[in-house]
Amino acid sequence: MNLFGFKEEKTTYRAIRHKIVRQKQKNNDISINHPIEKINQIKTNLSKNMNYKILELFSGQGTLTKVYQEYGVVDSFDKTTLDTGDSYLIFHKLISEKKKYDVIDVDPYGFPNRFFPDIFLLMDETKFFLTFPKPYVNILNGITQTHLYSYFQKTNPSKDEILERIALFGLCHWKKVELIDSFETRSNWRFVFNVSKVLATSYTGTNNRKVEI
Repeated sequence: MNLFGFKEEKTTYRAIRHKIVRQKQKNNDISINHPIEKINQIKTNLSKNMNYKILELFSGQGTLTKVYQEYGVVDSFDKTTLDTGDSYLIFHKLISEKKKYDVIDVDPYGFPNRFFPDIFLLMDETKFFLTFPKPYVNILNGITQTHLYSYFQKTNPSKDEILERIALFGLCHWKKVELIDSFETRSNWRFVFNVSKVLATSYTGTNNRKVEI
């Protein structure tokens, strides 16, 4: 009980740290969002001569949006700062509209798992930028462990296990997924994949022959 007679709830270190991180995210703190590293990665992997069609999900304060606008036309979405809707729902709408993009950036604060495997329906020949939290950095509760297991068959998957599953998610829609660049921060990996459309017959070495009756 405190001095006013109300029952005090115990606040764990994890809860305090979570609130601090969330506030830094809200303030677009560079120690959390790492804009310089992300901008350098974009400049390394894209060409200004291409005039890309770009999809940016979880665009936040628009720091990367301004950079992407130098490379092409950008469809940018963020529920909090742009009031354009939940990025997890927006991409399903874009799929229903049969949209295709040359560049896709998925930059959430949490796990991006719910985008798989359907995010690949928005790609044919695409550079795919993806932010992925390191599972082992956090204390994983039962819900998070089950969520991770349902996508990666591990309750605390490693980097290599995550990359392997992402490649398999791509094959669900006959897309070849190759990691071409990455960097890491204390809490996240930032991946860049080259995604290309493959023919099922060519990829598997299978010939579909007509059967004469």
